Amino acid sequence: MKKCVIFLNGEYTYSQQFIDDLFDENTICLCADGGVNSAHKYNKKPLYIIGDLDSVNAEILEDYKKQGVNIVKYNPEKDYTDFELILQKVEELEKDGDFKFDSMSILGALGKRIDLTLNNIFLMEKYKNIKILTENEEIFYTESSFSLNNKKGYGFSIIPLDNIIGNLTLKGFKYELDSVNVERKSSRLVSNIIEKEVCSVSFTRGKMIVILRKNVTED
Repeated sequence: MKKCVIFLNGEYTYSQQFIDDLFDENTICLCADGGVNSAHKYNKKPLYIIGDLDSVNAEILEDYKKQGVNIVKYNPEKDYTDFELILQKVEELEKDGDFKFDSMSILGALGKRIDLTLNNIFLMEKYKNIKILTENEEIFYTESSFSLNNKKGYGFSIIPLDNIIGNLTLKGFKYELDSVNVERKSSRLVSNIIEKEVCSVSFTRGKMIVILRKNVTED
């Protein structure tokens, strides 16, 4: 199982154990600009450091350079954020290696700047196989029905990206729905709770961001 962990330059409140659990012998680490400072803090060696490097600690960069880490520096006046440059590198690695990552975990995607935070989230619509993680939250994008296993007690929210989420049905939740059309401007889909070991979300049209939150309720 090939995994990718990406360090961005947002807020970091992760425990060392949480970070360590994301890594095994099949994990590739990539860093976008100042995200390398956090990778170094958690003792993770990236395959690539990419960005304009304006937020990188010079001593850390030199240390990784001595270790043979690939460093790709861009002009600050560029057409893409450092995060999207990293995602483009991921696609290049997959194409050159003729494989697809089974999971891509994004760290430090939230906080600091609201414009970058929102853009990081919306990039999930273009690069669909990624999950943004905090210690207690998981954020992902979907445009098709899905089910979740072993998430009982988790908080659950949907942020619609289209004007209508069509015929939305929620089963296994505290607040269930049966074939309801929900508008994007509604707050109806925020702060639900998963009550079953297996829950399902089905809909016929629309795109959404899903947010899971750990330990909302206790057994």
